[in-house]
Amino acid sequence: MDSGNSQLILVYFIGTVGMILLAAAIFFFFVTYQKRLLQKQLEVNKIKQEQQEEILKNTIQAQEKERKRIAQDLHDEVGAMLSVVKLNVGRIEKKSEETKAKTLANETKSYLDEVITQVRRISRALLPPSLEKLGLYFAIEELANWVNKAGQIQIVCKKTGEHFRFDNKKELAIFRIVQELLNNAIKYSEAETISIHLRFSGNANLAVVVSDNGKGFELEEKIVTGLGLRNLESRTQIVDARFKLKSTVGKGTRAVICLNA
Repeated sequence: MDSGNSQLILVYFIGTVGMILLAAAIFFFFVTYQKRLLQKQLEVNKIKQEQQEEILKNTIQAQEKERKRIAQDLHDEVGAMLSVVKLNVGRIEKKSEETKAKTLANETKSYLDEVITQVRRISRALLPPSLEKLGLYFAIEELANWVNKAGQIQIVCKKTGEHFRFDNKKELAIFRIVQELLNNAIKYSEAETISIHLRFSGNANLAVVVSDNGKGFELEEKIVTGLGLRNLESRTQIVDARFKLKSTVGKGTRAVICLNA
């Protein structure tokens, strides 16, 4: 082989190696760029998620503040005024000598009793006093009793394990989730019975199971379109709880909330 061919082969070899190195460099640059781009996207998504969580926290705090204000106004002002009106109607009933007037006054007192009861129910739903004083189970039990008084649906509330307290914010968050689950079941499930079971464990864990015997729904559709479901999940995440929902058409719905102290 003469020197000319040797040099040509050497040029081909060097050119081939150079092309391979260039291709490897381009590939390495592309992979590195993709990793950096992915990392940046993850950082942006994390920032967005943190911002959304912060917005949700602020929204929930504002809602709870407004609920507290409305509940106090209903209890202190509206409830008090209704009680005064009832007393005045009672005086009219006693002083009146006409039978029709007495009957009308008596009927008015009955209506006022019903209105006062509804005001108390709404006030307790907005801010249940038993939640702060007694704890989560007793507040949920009280809520169930108020719903049962309406006679439209039967709610069975029970607990296992020794009842213990959580942080006030956590208890309020779980109460609101259970309250929303009950509202949804009453509105849409066509259930006859709703069961609420609170399971307190010795290692400071709580599982709340809310289930109904209603018509159920397609869970995949709700995940895509259900803003309320996403709000429930967000509420649980804020207090480091876990939320699971299972529903089968014709077999009812079952939600589980797990919370650590």
